[in-house]
Amino acid sequence: MAVLNKIKHVIDKIFEVISTIILAVMTCLVVYQVVTRYVFNAPSAISEILSQYLFVWMIMFGSAYVYGSREHLTIDIIKDKFSPKVSMVVNIITNVALFAFIAVVCVYGGYLYTVKSAPQVDPQLGISKAILYSSLPITGIITLFYAVYNCFLSVANYKNGKRELGDELSGTA
Repeated sequence: MAVLNKIKHVIDKIFEVISTIILAVMTCLVVYQVVTRYVFNAPSAISEILSQYLFVWMIMFGSAYVYGSREHLTIDIIKDKFSPKVSMVVNIITNVALFAFIAVVCVYGGYLYTVKSAPQVDPQLGISKAILYSSLPITGIITLFYAVYNCFLSVANYKNGKRELGDELSGTA
């Protein structure tokens, strides 16, 4: 579990930094777009399209990060009433189901769609549309790691006698 914790910590830091950089660049691009549109009356199509691409990447990175840090929206009122063993089993089943979904839809389907869209070129940026769609399989792979990590974490918490109860933000406190 120590190795998985170290890997997760590195991935979390990478995702935090990348998401922060993307948000900063997007903010600059949108400010530039507003200034060129309303001050100079000459809107920039490149900044608009590039900010859309970055927005997709930020959403994909953010969703994987939030799932990995277990800060996504959950309704724990029923799960908190389970015994520790049942709670562990439910967590494992949930993560295995998510693993299967992400593996098929995001990683495999995203890869196929990325390859299919590779010849398409964005007219404003002059780059392949595959750059946009590659966010799906890339973040899907990381989400797969998080699903495996969460399964091991559930087992470790059960063995150590730790309960994974909802917190004050989940509405069950």
